[in-house]
Amino acid sequence: MGKNRIIKSMGKVIGNIVVHKILVNHTNRPESLHYLQSEVNTYRDNIFGIVQEYNWNESDKHKIKEESLREFKNRIEKYQDIKYTQKEADDLIDEIINDVI
Repeated sequence: MGKNRIIKSMGKVIGNIVVHKILVNHTNRPESLHYLQSEVNTYRDNIFGIVQEYNWNESDKHKIKEESLREFKNRIEKYQDIKYTQKEADDLIDEIINDVI
């Protein structure tokens, strides 16, 4: 796969991680916590395999963040009852990008 395609793939994975992390923090269903946390771990494991294939510069990181935000917004719409701030989502995306790259 080309680097642009990898960036899109990483955006999807990071977007899913952020959705699940926000759900872990704000869910009103404690019985779902274990499942949500295991999903975060699974997605995180997947992204580590993808990241090691390329060298990443600041421009790439910016593209990954934009793609992650887009994916996050698409996926979080399913959870209308979850209240979060956009800053929280932005901070989580930045944190994940910095952790994996």
